[in-house]
This record gives sequence, structure tokens and C-alpha cells, in this order.
Amino acid sequence: MSQLHERQHVTTERLPQLFRNRTVDYTLMIVGAIVGALGAYTYFASSSWLWAGLSDAWFLGAWIIGGVLLAIGFGMLGASVRDRSGRWTVSAVASFVVGALALAGAVAAAVVLIL
Repeated sequence: MSQLHERQHVTTERLPQLFRNRTVDYTLMIVGAIVGALGAYTYFASSSWLWAGLSDAWFLGAWIIGGVLLAIGFGMLGASVRDRSGRWTVSAVASFVVGALALAGAVAAAVVLIL
């Protein structure tokens, strides 16, 4: 009796690749950095500055919005790097880590604002 030997095929399922322009990623990161820097500027402004009497909600809100925008931008950049290379690279992981740190900063500013 003859036996039929079937060759085994191993396949891996891949997600659809997002080959897109990174303009949105960089725009979100730049806008987030500008908004966060504006919050830092309002926090460290001298008492003689025109808007020095603003409440704490102004600079904390700017840090929250800037951190969220940075987290979204770095997350999208990390996903784009991961999709283009097809594997986890150092730059993709670093982008996700920086995005997570930006989100943690935004959450910390939100907690300070609430308290």
C-alpha cells in the first residue's frame, strides 16, 4: 500500500499594510509639541507678562492636549514604521514608547488638574 505524503505549508496571516504618507503623523507631533511648549511658556511666564494671571487650567490643559496629540502622532508613526518594515524594529518600538510616555504625561496633567 502506498502512502501519499503531503507537503506541509506554513502560512502566516499578515495585516494589511498601511502604505501612506507620514504627513499626518509629523503634523500631529509638531502641533502637539507647539501646544505643549505654549503650556510650558504660560507656566514659566513672568508675573509682568500680559497673560500671567491665567488660571492653572490653561497650562495644564495645554499639556493635556499636547500630550494626547504627541501620543497619537508617535503611535501612528510607530504603526507606519512597523507596517513598512514588516517586523518590529527599534524605531517602531521607540516611537510607541515615546507615545506612551507622552500619554502618561497627559494623564498626569489631567490628574493634577482634577485635584
